[in-house]
Amino acid sequence: MPPIVEAFHASELESHLNTLPSGKARKSPIKDLKEDCELKELIQYKCEPEGEQGKQRVVCRPVLRLFRQCANGLTVETTAWEGRYDRTLETVTDAQSRAS
Repeated sequence: MPPIVEAFHASELESHLNTLPSGKARKSPIKDLKEDCELKELIQYKCEPEGEQGKQRVVCRPVLRLFRQCANGLTVETTAWEGRYDRTLETVTDAQSRAS
């Protein structure tokens, strides 16, 4: 079972980056997350049944996740920290599901 990871608000991300879960300082500190770490994105899908009982169909909607991947191997999800959300994904999917 993986170790428990502390949850914290996105505004605290930079202050938590250079501290390991053990409380020790990271050997190669990240000075600037946006400069030092490449932005990556991942699209996951959230699928739920929709419609009345007996006539339900599964509708999947994309969920955009943003990550920063650093040269020292650190990868951290930054979706909330980035301060952006790609509403186009939601709009296109909703429009398609309404049309069908």
